[in-house]
Amino acid sequence: MKKYTIKTARNNSIVPAIVDDNGVEHALHSLIDPQKEAERLLGVRKDEGFLVFLGLGGGFSAAQSLACDKDIRLVMIVDYGREGLEELFSVIDYSSIMNDPRVFLLIDPSTVEIESFILEHYQPALMNGMRVFPLRARIDVESEPFRAAEAAIGGALKKVSADYSVQAHFGLRWFSNIIQNIQNIKNMGPARKNAFHWQGCFEGRSVKRVSITAAGPSLDRSLPLLREQRMRRFIIATDTSLSALLAAGIEPDAVVSIDCQLWSYNHFFRRTRIPLFLDLASPPMLAERSAAPYFFSGGHPLSRLFSRAGTDIPELDVSGGNVTYAAVSLAEALGAETVELFGADFSYPLGVAYARGTWLHPFYDKRQNRFSPTETFFSHLMYRTPLEKRYANGSWHYETPTLAMYRAKLAERPWRPQKTASAPWYRLEKTPGAALGAEFLTAYREKLRALSFRRLDARFPDSEGAAVIATLLPTAAALKHRNPELGGERLLEAAREWCMKRL
Repeated sequence: MKKYTIKTARNNSIVPAIVDDNGVEHALHSLIDPQKEAERLLGVRKDEGFLVFLGLGGGFSAAQSLACDKDIRLVMIVDYGREGLEELFSVIDYSSIMNDPRVFLLIDPSTVEIESFILEHYQPALMNGMRVFPLRARIDVESEPFRAAEAAIGGALKKVSADYSVQAHFGLRWFSNIIQNIQNIKNMGPARKNAFHWQGCFEGRSVKRVSITAAGPSLDRSLPLLREQRMRRFIIATDTSLSALLAAGIEPDAVVSIDCQLWSYNHFFRRTRIPLFLDLASPPMLAERSAAPYFFSGGHPLSRLFSRAGTDIPELDVSGGNVTYAAVSLAEALGAETVELFGADFSYPLGVAYARGTWLHPFYDKRQNRFSPTETFFSHLMYRTPLEKRYANGSWHYETPTLAMYRAKLAERPWRPQKTASAPWYRLEKTPGAALGAEFLTAYREKLRALSFRRLDARFPDSEGAAVIATLLPTAAALKHRNPELGGERLLEAAREWCMKRL
């Protein structure tokens, strides 16, 4: 039995009708004027540049949007039933839609494919938001796959929104930190690379069994065990947990830091000889706090561009958004076979925020008075975002959406142990030498100057210069947050101008 029949509207437009399991035909569009219906439907759109159509139908809404608005940057059409769609393509001319490079038709996509597509193509700063248009007559007949598609779209939007809000907050500081750190990296050459290979900085210590310390309150209970078994464990400390370990008489083998904010300096009041692994987006002053600072490329596109420009700086997975996740990635890169976590609570057990010994304790102790004791400051710290009280294993803890997301991302992270760890870890060098970083920044500045932002639409991920344009997107998100009226090419021009001034 055919899935579709064809009807003719009063204005002679071809309108498909879907046939349900009872043989009843349901016209997918108006049988009077489907174009005017599409125009009214699109009238609810504001300035969103990413449109999602659930159901292809006759393609009237997609065609109307593409013809009337040059600011549409991406159109995703989702539909199910390949054989039925073949019927439609045999009788309806969709060439005006399908020949447009902004349009992507997803046929029988899984929820994973839908989410992946959105995460890859959706750029909120450039597209001014997303709008979903469900073709109700199509969905009512076959609702289950479309409900799953809507859920996948919602899940992807949450991830994009979380990432975008971080970019809007830190985009400018990331860029400034990265170019300063890159400028301080010298070309060590093959001989000197070997001298600074990670194996050389740990003096023969085995990296097979790694213990990672985070700064959650449960770390307090683990300190006696870590102290007793110190020589049998290779300890990687997150920056926040470093002072707690040192206060307990435990010196870790390595420290990792990814936060770009200046208050990260508080973790390193004392200069240390412990190898310090830093994201290129970290504050430049942190490298001065260690006798052995080593850089890696995190998630920023400029860091990745530098890493892939012949520098061989290692790339670590920091997509979990927190330093514990980055420490696990570091352990993996160093060749660890097993990893144990201590203090990774991702919550506030019994209403306690941090392990004792972190820099916040002496900081708040000095600020306290009779009216505002130390606990008041910690309460303000916890209650700055909504909390949810949860019970587990006979106890309770507070949880926030962000901490829950961190826990979920770490739980989902695949473990990929490496048999060898051969990456040359670069460290800050102040001795004379070929300025590898300066050479890269000079070339990068010229690439920025040569960029063209015309017709930057859905082809962006595969367009010429996409890797360089991507380096502007976090900055663009931050500028968009401060200047909401900016969008599209104007926003990218503003981002380029800001970055060129910093360079």
